[in-house]
Amino acid sequence: MTEAIPANANEHCPGPSSEQAGKSSSCEGCPNQNVCKSGAAQAVDPDLEKIKARLRGVKHKLLVLSGKGGVGKSTLSAQV
Repeated sequence: MTEAIPANANEHCPGPSSEQAGKSSSCEGCPNQNVCKSGAAQAVDPDLEKIKARLRGVKHKLLVLSGKGGVGKSTLSAQV
């Protein structure tokens, strides 16, 4: 699984799952420093297993997303 470094993180962010998360000098001043330091960013989503179980029987999955609103995501999803 790829590590998701927050978009607003400092330039040399070690990443939220690193041993140095929130502790290295590159973390100074980062808006995510306290979250990374606390380990909350490393927590596993408790609903992940439930989602996997529900999707196990779905043969084809189609992800519909966009970085902005009003582009027809719901319309496309409803018509597929």
